[in-house]
Amino acid sequence: MTDIERHRDEVGELIANYVVAVSGKLDERTTRAAKAALIDSIAVSVAALRHPAAQNARKHAYRFATHGAGCVIWGTPKTAAPELAALTNGVLLRCHDYNDFFVGRRNSGHTSDVLSGVIAAAEWTNAPGRKLLSAVAVGYEMVGAAFDAFSTAPGGWDYTNLMQLGATAAIARLLDLDADETREALGMTVVPHFASDEIESGELNQRGDLSMWKRFNGADAVRNSLQACLLAQVGAEAAVRPFAGKFGFIRKMQMKDDPLPVLRERMDPRRPLGRVNEAFMKRWPVGSVAQSAIQAALQARSRIKDISGIRQVRVFAEEGAYDHLVKIRQDPWSPISRETADHSLPYIVAAAVLDGAITVESFSPKVVRRPERQAFMKKVACTPALELGSHAMGKHKRVEMGYLSRVEIELEDGAVVHGDARPFPGHHKNPFTDGDLNSKLRECVEPVAGARRAAELQSLLWSLDRVKNTRELSRLLAFGKVDIDSARVREK
Repeated sequence: MTDIERHRDEVGELIANYVVAVSGKLDERTTRAAKAALIDSIAVSVAALRHPAAQNARKHAYRFATHGAGCVIWGTPKTAAPELAALTNGVLLRCHDYNDFFVGRRNSGHTSDVLSGVIAAAEWTNAPGRKLLSAVAVGYEMVGAAFDAFSTAPGGWDYTNLMQLGATAAIARLLDLDADETREALGMTVVPHFASDEIESGELNQRGDLSMWKRFNGADAVRNSLQACLLAQVGAEAAVRPFAGKFGFIRKMQMKDDPLPVLRERMDPRRPLGRVNEAFMKRWPVGSVAQSAIQAALQARSRIKDISGIRQVRVFAEEGAYDHLVKIRQDPWSPISRETADHSLPYIVAAAVLDGAITVESFSPKVVRRPERQAFMKKVACTPALELGSHAMGKHKRVEMGYLSRVEIELEDGAVVHGDARPFPGHHKNPFTDGDLNSKLRECVEPVAGARRAAELQSLLWSLDRVKNTRELSRLLAFGKVDIDSARVREK
């Protein structure tokens, strides 16, 4: 073995060469999908501006504000260094579990986590909108390849360890890094940042709540990606073999299968970018496996004139949904907060039936704790329904079916009203239209920043391929007189 061969990291080289070589030209369908990813992500971010995790992130960022020289802290006129803006804005994406998700061959997670760092890099470099859209497509392509090639489960690692590779790939494109610099950036991404899956343990803290770090872990990974790219740009070097080394990324994943053949197949620079089209979106601010249950509950609820006559609500959920939202939860019939409520299938369905809608406000703590709501939850029964989806089928089959749930509502007179098991809005079998995206954007932005700002964002985002500078988007996200930080508006 020569010295050159000894110090090679084939995985790092493969990814870096791909990131530099793949064409950034997008076809019409992929351009639309990249815009959709940004519209959806901006919507959920603005809706989350008053979330306690978002307020805490901004408190941290304000200590290091740059007074116009950095990147916008969304929702405010203040700016911070790019890495800190990526962290602070990235928290918003995960506050309500409302952003998109992606299911690969071996892993799944939230692809749009990358966007806080990608937008910060585009803003920092004054990139035109077309270049931003191309970078988004590169990022999703990389995340898709990583989710196909790697599994984080054997080592107990979080999906963000793979998602951050997409962030680094996209940011490297925006910073115009060459292959060597991109390889170093990838090394400085994976070696310093191994995120444990303990964040998904479901354990409650002393307040009886889920940890706030779940809202930070994706943003922290993306912050690290942006920092890695900026360091590589000025000549910083990573570990010699960050992926293939004795203590490298592949060893830490503890996988039995070699990821390299899959990566070689997926990362062929001759193939056009397009995997951003494969992301799933969410109509309601809860996890992916609850979307079908909400749809069924709302369908059944629409057929009932007087909800005071409800005797029982029966939810039949595919096995993964039941396990995630009932079986592993500590007392899912008695949530006390947003986090415990939006991870409780009884509460989610109860809220849909009581209100005839699910919004961000459905999970505010003061709403969750209402006595009549807590009492109604006792009428909700949840049962796993393996015919709708089971672990034995595999995750791909379950998501292909739509993470299905159905609902029956029995009335006091004995009548039973049904809500069907169907793929949720945002699923590939029930995709968002342009109108659906616009509605979500308006619903999320108008209560915080008003109808005019929502309309301005909608117009700019759909025409992003003609925008000369990403700072035009940032300016629309720099609200001037909106109260998002005071104790008065903090969720109670």
